[in-house]
Amino acid sequence: MKRLLLILCCAFAVSAVAQTVSVKDGNIQFTDKAGTTIALTSSGRDSGPVLAPDGKWVGFVRKVEGKKIATGSDEMDPTELWQVRVDGKEPALLLRCRESQKPESVIAAFETLQFSTDGKLLYFVTPAWATSGAVHVVDTTNRKERYLFAGNNLKLVPSGEYKDCLLVQQHRYFVGGGSYDWFWLLRPDGKEVGPVGEDTETFEATYGKE
Repeated sequence: MKRLLLILCCAFAVSAVAQTVSVKDGNIQFTDKAGTTIALTSSGRDSGPVLAPDGKWVGFVRKVEGKKIATGSDEMDPTELWQVRVDGKEPALLLRCRESQKPESVIAAFETLQFSTDGKLLYFVTPAWATSGAVHVVDTTNRKERYLFAGNNLKLVPSGEYKDCLLVQQHRYFVGGGSYDWFWLLRPDGKEVGPVGEDTETFEATYGKE
């Protein structure tokens, strides 16, 4: 009886392992629920992996050769945004960095990657202005990209009343002078829901649970 319980406990422990993504020697790795780890890429230039909520795709950033991309705050080494299935199949280039005279059109890096809950949209922040980054989104099914709004520290709400809305820290200005960096809740189309405050702890405790 004790041996049976031990076997059942071990089986439960194995099944309870969460799927994860990681980086080793510049390559993206995926660990499944059984604890098995496989390499998804072999370029030696990959980083920043994020796993889609459905556990089928991984988004990541690949460093490439080329001239630096100028922004309102700095110059960045060029990179590309990719995705690949968790079995290593169907690697696809989604987006390249690009220059522009308009800060909202510059793509200088792919930071804070966040998948929508259905895994079809991939959000990211790129350096843009001296005081703020820019939030963009790319549709992984057709590779169409668009600018959404200025912001930093992007987080997607995974469930509940505000599912798929975005928590974004924005640099704003008081009437009469001075500035502040609060978090705001915005819908995927860029429409503002309202202010969250200086941090997201209270909001996430209420609405951010999966």
